[in-house]
Amino acid sequence: MFTVRIVTPRRNLVLTLRRRTLVLLALVPVGIWFGALGLQGGVAAAEDLPTAEAARDDMVVAVGGVGRIIQAGAAAPIVTPTKAGSSAGASGSTVGSEAPADAVFPRASGQISRFLVVPGRRVITGQPLALLDDGGLAAAATRQALNDLATARLELRQKRTSDPLNGVRATPAELAAGRLGVTSAREQLARLLGRPRRADVSAAWLEVRRAEAELETLQGGTPEDRAEAIRIARRTLELAQDRLERILAPPDPADVSAATAELRKAEADLASLQRPADAPLPEEIAAARQAVTSARETLEELKAAVPPNAAQIRAAQLDLDRASAELAVLLRPPRAALPEEIAAARQAVEAARAKLARLLRPPSAVDVKTARLEVDQARAELRKLETGPSRAAMANARQAVDSARAKLAQLLGPPLQSDVTASRLDVRRARAELAVLRARGAPGSRDDIGLSQLRVEAAEIRLEIALLGRRLLTVRAPAAGTVTSLLSVPGAPVDTTTPIATVADLDRLAVNVDLSEFDVAQVRSGLEAVVSVDALGGKSFTGEVLFAAPTGSETGGVVTFPVRVTLTRARGLRPGMNVSVRITVAERSGVVQVPLEAVSQDEDEPTVTVIDASGEASQRSVTLGLANNKSVEIVKGLREGERVVLTESQAPAEEGEE
Repeated sequence: MFTVRIVTPRRNLVLTLRRRTLVLLALVPVGIWFGALGLQGGVAAAEDLPTAEAARDDMVVAVGGVGRIIQAGAAAPIVTPTKAGSSAGASGSTVGSEAPADAVFPRASGQISRFLVVPGRRVITGQPLALLDDGGLAAAATRQALNDLATARLELRQKRTSDPLNGVRATPAELAAGRLGVTSAREQLARLLGRPRRADVSAAWLEVRRAEAELETLQGGTPEDRAEAIRIARRTLELAQDRLERILAPPDPADVSAATAELRKAEADLASLQRPADAPLPEEIAAARQAVTSARETLEELKAAVPPNAAQIRAAQLDLDRASAELAVLLRPPRAALPEEIAAARQAVEAARAKLARLLRPPSAVDVKTARLEVDQARAELRKLETGPSRAAMANARQAVDSARAKLAQLLGPPLQSDVTASRLDVRRARAELAVLRARGAPGSRDDIGLSQLRVEAAEIRLEIALLGRRLLTVRAPAAGTVTSLLSVPGAPVDTTTPIATVADLDRLAVNVDLSEFDVAQVRSGLEAVVSVDALGGKSFTGEVLFAAPTGSETGGVVTFPVRVTLTRARGLRPGMNVSVRITVAERSGVVQVPLEAVSQDEDEPTVTVIDASGEASQRSVTLGLANNKSVEIVKGLREGERVVLTESQAPAEEGEE
């Protein structure tokens, strides 16, 4: 590194130049004053001073420095949070650790099951890099989400068709009964509000007449009627006593024998049905045919008798039918008894046993009590008839007559308001009951269906989250590039802050270079740059300025600003290589230029000392243009080919070199 100091009347400008670095001295005319030794008010001899010729050439102004190749998409290392150990101070304090800028992080926690790539392999965006194992948590969450979704959909289907909270759907019989109740209540109300039916009026008249007849009977009546009533009452008493005696008497042996025979026959029939079916013997068939012939002959004889006996003919006809049926049974092919026949036979056995048990068991206390009560009632009725009506009976009879007449008057007159109100309430109650029946098993309300729909949507979201969790167990490349390294091993635990691999885009590279505050002021986006790589024998690559940082950083009193340069082609380059960067900030073609040492400053106006053809020197004011670290452009005041004097600097041109 070397330093050049240029002294002007107004300021002392110091430029620090690095090796292999071209420093821009000025984009606008900058007056440079070089003190001329030996030129004080006169012109020295030309042969005593060094000279140079004003030449026309291209003027290029560039800045640059030493930089490093990086990935175009990576800005800086990634800081990931980690838990500090106990030696770090407070327990559980969070610190940061750096990961490569091109690191790939998993999006789920677990253990690495296996890697699907190796270093050096090119991958595309989204290509699987590794598989994670979370112990089945994602699979279990997916199954649970599927179950929740199926449950929510079933609930929604029920809400839309038949909500269980509304009860079981009413049967057709219940709905029919409800509609019948409404119809009946309406008809009852219509009868109250309409004209009475002729039948109801006739029934009311009959009730009045019956009540009046009973009153007349109690009041007296003819002796014949009274005697007939007493005779009927005595007969009723005798029948009640006979029934009581039959209940208290032991069972009739004939009835017991008949019940026993019926039980044995039922048991025999059951046994016959349960034993295997056998073909009838010829003797049985012959006997059955003989019985049919005999019954037919008997029937013919009875029909031919004079006079014929109808009862005997019917009995003979029954015997003939029975014999024919038995013969038909014998001639019918044998078959096994059906389960229904066996069940019926068993029921017949049980019924016969129950009948026999009823005959053999003692009379029921309830039956005895009922029979004695009937006897007492018959005696009381007979006693009442024999003694005549009492005052209470006469009063009840008169009250019955008044009640029948009042009912008839009510039927013929307008209905009571209370009856109409009660009937209308019955209609409303019947309608309400029918509405309740229809509401049973009906769909849910709009709010219930909406809530069920929301539950379905929530279950679908949970399923999507569960499926996403399963997909996140596959670590994928965030961008296309080349796998440069694997940062973990199968079986190692990882989480979202643990990098497992690095994927670099080696086809899209850039250069980071730090420029001084003087150089960066002239740099803007889009400027052309040339990048030289020492590792490749000084091979050059073209590039373009992407951006210059708006803020700089100070190191050792020197402020630098990072500048990013993109490369148009990057074959053979790798991230991390050191390069030299040259950025062209200004350029003009075919301009007149002289060395910097030829320009001096006279009262804030740049001048040059020109030597004419005769060798005489004279000062001339000029207008300056672009300047680099060697030459300066003369815009006005000097022509191509003229010679100028090179003055010496008033300060040392070189103070040292680092």
